[in-house]
Amino acid sequence: MKGEALRALRFRALGSCLERLNGRFVTGLDLGTTAADMDQIRMETAYVTDTTGSLGAQDDFTADMTAYGVYTGIVTSLRHLGTADLQGISVAVQGLGKVGHALCRYLHAAGARLIVADVVPERVQRALVQFSGAISADPARIHAADCRVFAPCALGGVLTPATVEELRCSIVAGAANNQLSERQLVVGRMQARGILYAPDYVLSAGGIISTACELQGAGPDLIRQKVAGIAGTLSKVYAEAARSGISTADAADRLAEAILRSGQTDQTQ
Repeated sequence: MKGEALRALRFRALGSCLERLNGRFVTGLDLGTTAADMDQIRMETAYVTDTTGSLGAQDDFTADMTAYGVYTGIVTSLRHLGTADLQGISVAVQGLGKVGHALCRYLHAAGARLIVADVVPERVQRALVQFSGAISADPARIHAADCRVFAPCALGGVLTPATVEELRCSIVAGAANNQLSERQLVVGRMQARGILYAPDYVLSAGGIISTACELQGAGPDLIRQKVAGIAGTLSKVYAEAARSGISTADAADRLAEAILRSGQTDQTQ
């Protein structure tokens, strides 16, 4: 069986599994998937988003909203440390997929100095051409780049007990999921070193906010407004961490758990 046919069958099988969950889980575009993959899932279940023709699948809108949320979080983090804007600020972006590249676009437009890396050389070359002044780094060493902000936007687990000691930034704020390996140790070391950590699931919420709003019938302008609310959520996280003397990661968990207990569903404002 050819690769494309096998891929289609696998996504249809995933759709069958989702159908059995009866709406307890809804899937959509993520790392390495396409609208065509979501179309295969749709053949077996209605519990899928980002299919062909949907807003989320147009011009990588879901990924763009994820990137916009991360950009908003970076600006919020800089302001928290007393820096008004991104003009001249060095940002190291690890991973130049749909989200990482879109994040670079937002950062470059705001005047940031980009350091970029990806395991796919063509993605790096594209960024160097598109974003004037950008420089490349070894993807295995970009976490150690001399920068103001390190933005992990590739796979998870990048912040380990070893790599956290090599950080040369003052802010970690990116889209990668599950960034923390050996969470308490890594979080403790960042806190001890004075590195501000913007919790990953706060910053990367733009995609799921976008999907949820689209399912409720919202258009792109309202969705962007909702995603911008990540700034307020992150500010609450930083305020709770300062008030309680805990890490920003623990503060985010505390606020999230409070929301879940209360049953509230819209906390992006």
